[in-house]
Amino acid sequence: SILRYFNQIFDGLTKLFADVDIDVKNGANLLDRLVKDIVTESESFHVERFLPLLQSYIRRTNPYIRQLLVGWITVLDSVPDISMIDYLPDFLDGLF
Repeated sequence: SILRYFNQIFDGLTKLFADVDIDVKNGANLLDRLVKDIVTESESFHVERFLPLLQSYIRRTNPYIRQLLVGWITVLDSVPDISMIDYLPDFLDGLF
């Protein structure tokens, strides 16, 4: 399954979101939506494995990367089996 490589894919996605080329950003947005669909439809996504990556990127100042992260937090919070509120202390510091 693609989810076993999720952290590597997400790492690449953050690099694409930081790119200045508009075509790269458009492609990154498409990939982001596709990966979000896969994650939200999957029962085997482990948010605990994603949190260290989220924590490391949440401190970045790039507004596009931060927008990507907030989008992911929002999407994961909408998944019934995932309660992002439980993990809020892990990434809240980096949001402000």
